[in-house]
Amino acid sequence: MKNLSLTRRLVIILVTSQLVLALGLTVVAIAYTRYQLQSAFDVNLEGRALSVAALVYYPDNHSPGLLFDASKVPPSSHVIHKDIYLVRSDQGGFEVHKEGYDPAIFKNVPKSGRFWDFNVDGEDYRAIILRDVPVLDTESGVPPPLPKLTVIYAAPTMDIPQGLGALAASIGGASLLVLLPTLLIGSWSLRRRLLPLRELAAEARGVSVRNWDFKPSADARHLAELEPLITAIETTLDGLKRAFTRQREFIGDAAHELKTAHAILKSSLQLSLNRNRNADEYRAALVELSGDSDRLEELLNRMLRLARVEQWAADGIQRALEPTDIAYTCEMAVARIAALANGKNVKVIFANDNTAQIQADSADLELVWINLLENAVQHSVPGSEVLIHLQVLEDYAHVFVQDAGPGIAEADVPHIFERFRRGDPSRSRATGGFGLGLAIAKSIVEAYQGSILAESKLGEGTRISVSIPLRPESLNKSAQSTAVVHST
Repeated sequence: MKNLSLTRRLVIILVTSQLVLALGLTVVAIAYTRYQLQSAFDVNLEGRALSVAALVYYPDNHSPGLLFDASKVPPSSHVIHKDIYLVRSDQGGFEVHKEGYDPAIFKNVPKSGRFWDFNVDGEDYRAIILRDVPVLDTESGVPPPLPKLTVIYAAPTMDIPQGLGALAASIGGASLLVLLPTLLIGSWSLRRRLLPLRELAAEARGVSVRNWDFKPSADARHLAELEPLITAIETTLDGLKRAFTRQREFIGDAAHELKTAHAILKSSLQLSLNRNRNADEYRAALVELSGDSDRLEELLNRMLRLARVEQWAADGIQRALEPTDIAYTCEMAVARIAALANGKNVKVIFANDNTAQIQADSADLELVWINLLENAVQHSVPGSEVLIHLQVLEDYAHVFVQDAGPGIAEADVPHIFERFRRGDPSRSRATGGFGLGLAIAKSIVEAYQGSILAESKLGEGTRISVSIPLRPESLNKSAQSTAVVHST
């Protein structure tokens, strides 16, 4: 079953709310009108009852008893169903009622209360009961105590529901007449207001790997509700575009590097087979081929390592890791880089203010420091120093690698962690670099929820800062140590 569109859902909500509003107004109007009609009916009953009470008088000849002038009883409020009444004295001997009606109708009149609802021959009546009403005639010479009257006057209530029914029909009809244009205008307005959203969806559907243009209309940008969505889409598309671009560049660069390594290996083989050689010459050629194979193997290993780390980070793979001393991994990296540093006549200094343990793979951390130190040593001038400094502040371990090399141009600094990125391609190829070391270091650091940052100025060297969050079970330890690798 096809899902309803947002426009249709909003229209349904609008129609439902309007119908509920109309129904609510009708119910309130009927309830209020019923109250008013009931109040008016009760006031009319009381007036008629008092009028009937006023028709009771004393005889003119001063004889005992009371008389009633039935000819002046008010006409009934309904043509067919007549009003009925009963008047009696508390002293007995006087009781009058509507002619043609059995006074037994009033035998069940309540002993208390002012109003009484009952039924006569299938018709609903409402009566008012006036108790202890004095005789309004002021005939003199009547001995006390003066009699008190009980007046019961009842009238049919059929006009009230009929009036309420007519009122409900009128209000309902008027509500529908008002509701129809309101719904038409509301539906049109909703569709018009949702037009920027539909345009935004159409614009988003047009985005693909061949077309990254996403240009929302001005109306969509001016809507406060759509602004966060537009920003999120633009941010996501920017990230996807960069990822696709990096992926294409990576494939091209990887293919180029592999082709170059293969071409070198093939040319070495062809050169060895061009002419007959003695055993020593073949041995030298094989040694050269072995070196070319090692370079190709190193390239493949680094590419696999980078892919594995990024896959761990993307899939959120949780590995069973033991606590690792960060300072120890730095010392191991310094020891492993010693041969390269000695060959370049560069001094590597490790400064450790304090250390901590973190749940991490020691090989991962060592690889980060080795890649950073290797990059720093390769770009350092002979006789200079490379400093690796460890600090533990609050919940983070901070490692800084500083060299005194030629530095990096400001425009290149944001790109040095990109795969196969080289500031000086010719020199990097000469030193055996692939442009993957810093990319691998960045991927490993980010896999541990850390961050890596480069700062550099031409002629002033480069500083790489790594921050890795410590785990709650980390134990800070005070330590002061300095390890120095001297060139020989």
